[in-house]
Amino acid sequence: MIIPPDEIWIDPTDEMIEAGATRLIALAGDGPQVLNIAWPTQPENLPDEKLAFLMAYWLHLERHEGTGLPRQDKVDCLDLVPTLGNVMLLDIEREGFDARYRVYGTKIAVHASRDWTGWSVSDMNRETQTPAALLYRSGYRAVYRQKAPLYSEHASPRWVDVRSWRRLILPLADESGSCSRFLVGNVAVGQRILSDEEMADQKRRLHSG
Repeated sequence: MIIPPDEIWIDPTDEMIEAGATRLIALAGDGPQVLNIAWPTQPENLPDEKLAFLMAYWLHLERHEGTGLPRQDKVDCLDLVPTLGNVMLLDIEREGFDARYRVYGTKIAVHASRDWTGWSVSDMNRETQTPAALLYRSGYRAVYRQKAPLYSEHASPRWVDVRSWRRLILPLADESGSCSRFLVGNVAVGQRILSDEEMADQKRRLHSG
């Protein structure tokens, strides 16, 4: 499934993000691009081995004594070698209403045709005007609220050369126990060849070439 051409792109407001997060918490989906939503509790609940690896890793991380969340300072990139190209690390901003890419996996960047390291999710959305903007923002806010892993599969934007993305968002805590970072696995599903029109659309959105 490929999402249809955009009509009028809307930059999600905090109110829209909060409402979207509430729908995700209720497993009600959030937009036509959503193919699957789940709040997994065990690795075997996940359909992808890389995401299952990340889930198992997260479950075994040392946890903050107060909140019980896995500690971000215990994440070691060397432990994540099997999944590194598919991993993103984001610093949480504004209580999960936004986040900033600290690490943007190389395999994700290849399909996205750009490395978004250092960008906020909101600014990346505005740059590309992706129809999945509300889903991205709502997903992070939902995980911030629930302090639990969220799995989703959503249809790819038409200017990206994959059919869908499987995503697992895992919350991490700082030294105070506050949810302050997301460990995210993002795996492409299905390859496709872009048309000339779609390639031109990609260049326009990414301001390249």
